[in-house]
Amino acid sequence: MIRTLKYQLILILALCLAVMEGFAQQKTDTLIVNVGKSKIIFLIEDKADLEQMEKYDLNEILQSLKMKLNGDSTLVSDNGSEETVIGDTTVVVENNNDDDYNYSDDSYSNDDYKASDNRWRNEERYRSRGTRNMINFDFGTNNYLNGDGKFADEDNEAYAVRPWGSWYFGINSIYQTSLAKRFYIEWGPGISWYNFKFQNSRTRITEIGDQTIFLEDPDMEVDYKKSKLTASFINFTAVPMVNFGNPKRRSRNFKNWDEINFGQPDAGFRIGVGGYAGYRLGSHAKVKYKGGKKDKDRDNFNLTNLRYGVRLQMGFRGTDLFFNYDLNELFAEDKGPKLNAFSFGIIL
Repeated sequence: MIRTLKYQLILILALCLAVMEGFAQQKTDTLIVNVGKSKIIFLIEDKADLEQMEKYDLNEILQSLKMKLNGDSTLVSDNGSEETVIGDTTVVVENNNDDDYNYSDDSYSNDDYKASDNRWRNEERYRSRGTRNMINFDFGTNNYLNGDGKFADEDNEAYAVRPWGSWYFGINSIYQTSLAKRFYIEWGPGISWYNFKFQNSRTRITEIGDQTIFLEDPDMEVDYKKSKLTASFINFTAVPMVNFGNPKRRSRNFKNWDEINFGQPDAGFRIGVGGYAGYRLGSHAKVKYKGGKKDKDRDNFNLTNLRYGVRLQMGFRGTDLFFNYDLNELFAEDKGPKLNAFSFGIIL
């Protein structure tokens, strides 16, 4: 009996030694990286795994993890504050091929993860650029006020213009630069055209000495259809803006036509006041007779070469409006009527 018990103890001891040797052979090295309140833990059970880990892109894995965490639900507490509920999250990467990443999750398929990850990467690349460029079109009407702040038609002046037909048009290459969470500035160059369509279609522009004069053609046998003055300017505009809505900027990257979104449906009210300065490129007076005949006179008509003023912009969602007011007079001092031009309309 004693000999049998002795053999049993020897057998148990041998098994214990074998198990201990097995654990010794499978010794695990642990690397812990502290990141704020979080930790990244690497458990290395085989040195060969280190060579395999070098093939993986750690940034891609972290991006995938962030995408997964952002997809979790949000809990609203009794006091109205939002608390993000995040459970244990596991991201399993089977190999180092971007197209073959497989993420473990019960509610998302692999294709859903890939699509969400691609959208997240596009948005992050878009946000990382502090400035984006876009082409804007200003379309509206223009007029001017005299030195007393009155419209020319109130004094029955020959240079009074028609609101309908006196179009203002501008093409602008605008850069939008983020300054803070809800603040940004829109700036850039552009070209604009003033078109002053005179209320009296018989109005003609002439120069007497160094003065620009507006006269009504007394020849009643001439049948006029319209008369107007056009001036073009190259401008530089800068308008600081504040957005009271959702400040999140969306990526405009898309793969299919049905993904194109016109306007900014998630944007709220925004407003800004800035300034502009410009240089006159050209000007001409044009009259059109009934029957189709036209007469164009290219001249500076003593118009000022420099233009500067104040610009107001405001918008909501996909609609933006503008208002420009020239602080300088339209004509050179003492060489024409004292008029300050303005324009307003929509930004397309």
